[in-house]
Amino acid sequence: MGKDIDFDEYRRLAEISDSNPKLLESIYNCEFLGFIDGDDKRVGCLLHPSIHQGVNLREYSFYGPELCARHFCPSYAHLTAVEQSAVFMALDDWYLYGQVITDIDFVKEFFRLVQDRMGDSLRAERLQDRRVRSALRAFFELKESWKFCSPHNRLGKYYFSHSEYQIARIEYEKRWKIKPSKFDKILVSLSSDFENQKEIWEAEGLIEEKIEKFIETYCSSS
Repeated sequence: MGKDIDFDEYRRLAEISDSNPKLLESIYNCEFLGFIDGDDKRVGCLLHPSIHQGVNLREYSFYGPELCARHFCPSYAHLTAVEQSAVFMALDDWYLYGQVITDIDFVKEFFRLVQDRMGDSLRAERLQDRRVRSALRAFFELKESWKFCSPHNRLGKYYFSHSEYQIARIEYEKRWKIKPSKFDKILVSLSSDFENQKEIWEAEGLIEEKIEKFIETYCSSS
């Protein structure tokens, strides 16, 4: 892309071609987010100076160059360096990476459960093992293939209604007279919606399988 691009025209065409409804109208979606490589694998800012020979074109965005340059998502502060590295090393798909890295509960709860069972902190060097990364990726992939995902307007633990968003909860006691699942935070992050207690048991089994596989692989790595 060059400096002579008509960004007003780009914005107009982007608005016309955007056929996907927003989950929440009040959340701004920058129209200059896109693929910055020729293989459509790397997502980034189309106005960033790194792809315009040092020229900063972010003044064309809604937020302006200062906010864009200084903004970090909550995960930057809440996920540890090891947790961030684990997600980065396990995932090479931009879409799944975006789903996972922004879901703080999903990431932290998995590693909390794993570390509690192992009695040890996660070590970044173990992630160099391809098998360990594969086992971790298998858990993260539940985001894309979760059998019990709600059909309603949900994004992880959030649901959207009337230009507002709320935190969803699974009503264990109210609906089935049972205690909350030991995997409740993960189940909510997966936008889970259950019809009966049997489905909860099945969901717990799927998560348990991923956790056990990761621990087995991690502990056997050198």
